[in-house]
Amino acid sequence: MKWMLVAMAASAIANTEVAADTSAQTVTSTNARATLVELFTSEGCSSCPPAEAWLSDLAKSERLWNDVVPVAFHVDYWDYLGWRDIFARPAFSERQRDYAEAWKSDRVYTPGFVVNGVEWSGWRDQRPLPKSSGNAGKLTLNLTHGSAMVFFEPAQKPRGELTAHVALLGMGLARKVLAGENKGKTLVHDFVVLDYQRVPLALIGEVFGGQGRWSYTKNPAPAADAVAVWVTDREGGEPIQAAGAALNDAGLQAFQFSQNGGESMNKTTKTDAEWREILTPDEFRVAREKGTEQAFTGRYWNNHDAGVYVCVACGQPLFSSDTKFESGTGWPSFFRPVDEKNVARESDESLGMDRTEVMCSRCDSHLGHVFDDGPKPTGLRYCINSAALKFAPKDPRADSAKK
Repeated sequence: MKWMLVAMAASAIANTEVAADTSAQTVTSTNARATLVELFTSEGCSSCPPAEAWLSDLAKSERLWNDVVPVAFHVDYWDYLGWRDIFARPAFSERQRDYAEAWKSDRVYTPGFVVNGVEWSGWRDQRPLPKSSGNAGKLTLNLTHGSAMVFFEPAQKPRGELTAHVALLGMGLARKVLAGENKGKTLVHDFVVLDYQRVPLALIGEVFGGQGRWSYTKNPAPAADAVAVWVTDREGGEPIQAAGAALNDAGLQAFQFSQNGGESMNKTTKTDAEWREILTPDEFRVAREKGTEQAFTGRYWNNHDAGVYVCVACGQPLFSSDTKFESGTGWPSFFRPVDEKNVARESDESLGMDRTEVMCSRCDSHLGHVFDDGPKPTGLRYCINSAALKFAPKDPRADSAKK
């Protein structure tokens, strides 16, 4: 009966008479809840290779795909150190930042592990990976040409609407790093998220179902391919169920690949309602309403840790601790951004003064103002609100030691 419901859902979603068992490849979980392991990493971070080696060891584990589903999201906020990580995406950095917001943390860092939606540092001292428990229900991914159909039969009635997350993974991706902190090293990555989609699920009979479309630029080619799928409520966070598998030839061919491509720095646009869901009231007032925090009250004005400051709204790297200086003003002050294209400037004649406003070029969030009374070599002072920033420390061990 349940197979018939899945087949009916597949037909309804795809608007076709094709049954579910004609898929190029089908990935199915058991009813027992699986453990989703997320690693946030970067080729530009010298602390990341040991964490990636730990994750790669899961490829030899009997638990792989049975009750452990690993994925590695490469973040982009270390690219300014001199090496561009081609696997990094702004959306992946935003995903990590969303977790930090949920944990009431003002920092993101690499390497950072999240296990079933919870921050985890046990890999450092070789603690056993936490096991999931309970009956979560059956999760099925049907790969057909150019699309992925997801079906979920929950063991318990969900609290709200559901979203499926589907990730195409690359295994054995070797890259020689020619610059930055890992210069001269050949890094081998496994479980790398090469493409990622969120698929809203709708109730069809007794089964939740949804369909995603794929068009991916396959460059470079991995040694092997895999796919991971997991389900959360619409707010994200802790996964309800997860599944994954190595892709066979038919499954891989189901993905549509384009020959050309390249990551562009597209604008991040959201409604005020969406920004309010992401930002705290103070962050929204400063970043979206051009407010100013009171001097000597922000979380970073007296921060002396090494790292990079990213936009609180979209995660774009903005300023490095290497360019931060004591201005005596009570606001974080920098003499230059990590990249000129990451900040935008506009004339600001409010308050009866002629000033130059500084904004994030990706999402247009207000950051602060720039003045010409800074130190050498630029002579500039970027006076920035702490509420417009989030800090990524250079040494994540300082953070993980607190957990």
